[in-house]
Amino acid sequence: MKYMKKLMTLLAVLTLALAMAVPAFAESGTASSTGMITIDNAVTGTTYKAYRIFDLESYDTGKNAYSYKLNSAWNGFPAYSTTIDGNTVSATDFFSVNSAGYIEWNGAKKDAGADFAKLAKAFAVEKNIACDKAETASSATVTFADLTLGYYLVDTSLGSLCSLDTTDPSVTIKEKNSDTTIEKKIVITGITGDEKVDSNSAGIGDTVNFSITITVKDGAPKNYVLHDKLSGLTFDSDSLKVKIGATTLTPNTDYTLETNPTDGDSFDVKFTNGKLKPNDVVVVTYSATVAANATIAGAGNKNTAKLVYNGKDSTEEETTTYVWKLNVHKYTLDSTNKEVALSGAKFVLYRMDGTDKKYYAKLTGGKIDSWVTNQSDATTLETSGEGDILIEGLNVGTYYLEETEAPAGYNKLTEPIEVEITATTSATNGSETVKYKNSSETSYTPATDATVKVLNSAGTQLPSTGGMGTTVFYVVGGGLMAVDPGQMEAGRSLGLNYMTTMVVIIIPQAIRAVLPALGNEFIILLKDTSLITTIGGKELLYAAQGIMNRTYDAMFPLLGVALIYLILVMLFTWLLSKFERRLAQSDR
Repeated sequence: MKYMKKLMTLLAVLTLALAMAVPAFAESGTASSTGMITIDNAVTGTTYKAYRIFDLESYDTGKNAYSYKLNSAWNGFPAYSTTIDGNTVSATDFFSVNSAGYIEWNGAKKDAGADFAKLAKAFAVEKNIACDKAETASSATVTFADLTLGYYLVDTSLGSLCSLDTTDPSVTIKEKNSDTTIEKKIVITGITGDEKVDSNSAGIGDTVNFSITITVKDGAPKNYVLHDKLSGLTFDSDSLKVKIGATTLTPNTDYTLETNPTDGDSFDVKFTNGKLKPNDVVVVTYSATVAANATIAGAGNKNTAKLVYNGKDSTEEETTTYVWKLNVHKYTLDSTNKEVALSGAKFVLYRMDGTDKKYYAKLTGGKIDSWVTNQSDATTLETSGEGDILIEGLNVGTYYLEETEAPAGYNKLTEPIEVEITATTSATNGSETVKYKNSSETSYTPATDATVKVLNSAGTQLPSTGGMGTTVFYVVGGGLMAVDPGQMEAGRSLGLNYMTTMVVIIIPQAIRAVLPALGNEFIILLKDTSLITTIGGKELLYAAQGIMNRTYDAMFPLLGVALIYLILVMLFTWLLSKFERRLAQSDR
């Protein structure tokens, strides 16, 4: 066992010594090998091209040693020069070819890869050099496999240079390009400034302002065309403005505007090649008017924009403009409190400018046409056989319905109905909320299905001339005649004049006789105060009708009014009976 341990220790030492004696070999290869270039972060749909500028004869990655010779397709490149970004750039700034045909790098500029890549790309285009391989990105990764070893220019259809690198035997390149972006917004001008949103509400005839921002990314931008398609809106070509930063571009020089193009767009903006440069931020603004054919409520009016450039399309941007409606339903209640539609009621719709100026709605085919200042020029809206009026093409805001003529036998509203329309919107959906009230009321009634319900009451026959008044005279006259004539004779025989006799003797006796009848007439008069509602007065029944208009419930408001009248009548009846008993006691 002792000798076994010594033997194992000796073997371990020998093994360690042998391991330390083995040299570390770096990866190396020759032209018989093939390589691979992988592009990460590739832009989907973009075509990448690989050009072999130098042939790689051998390499050792451990020593960072690469032996190159010029690819025969690139003859003449070592002496090539051109202007790049305003400066003259030459191949000799980066490399030279020695007498044996090997590439020798210029130490000063050999790491200036971007300029070298631009120089190589310019030479390839000028000499029409074919690429060694081309791949179109279907995902974020593009791979060039089985490449002959060498130093490659990798270019992209976006127009900018991706990278220059060698296969040794494989290399990964990260794409520096990104797609040019486009953003379309609706511009809402407020007190504190402009707000850019994806959706808005507007009425027929209103102006909607748009802003489209194009951010140009790396590349050689060319063939840029902005496509814009409006739905339910009419484009104002005179409003179009195009800016790069603070500079306004010149029409027909920097770009051309094509209205109603054959592709179905509302308009196209075609930029002059070379006008747009990487990192430019282009802002296109314009206005459009909501048209009579605009979609009312529902999905709204979709407005889209996209950018076509360098043979590809950008992501489509969408905004939505919503237009709203208002329904009016006129009705009365029958003897069973069932709603009965009323036809023939006439209204005008208006809105206010500030607090005093009215703008009346003029409609065509039930849709808003314009707003006028004279009521005589406005459209008179009349309820149909179903008691309905439909008004389309409204923006959010406050409106007023004024009844100009009630149906025959019904009372005209004494106040306009105030209607408030609000909305919740997004680029994908929108909904409106309608509530209403009489102008003098403090609370709104929510409308179902954007329908304002207007209750009309039938006129009630007013008391005939002299009805209540003559009754009082009859009662008082009868009471005076009921006093025995001898009372007058007795007073005169005592030396009293006529007036004194009436006040002291006759009238006190007459009051006792007429008090019950006068009390009854007073109670009847109290109950008949409800009749003033027929001429617009605000009393108990009028207030009840206001509650019914808001709640659509007739039972409880009418029961409440009846209870109040009952309490008042019972109170006055009690007071009257108490007064009669007092007078009866004074006769004893």
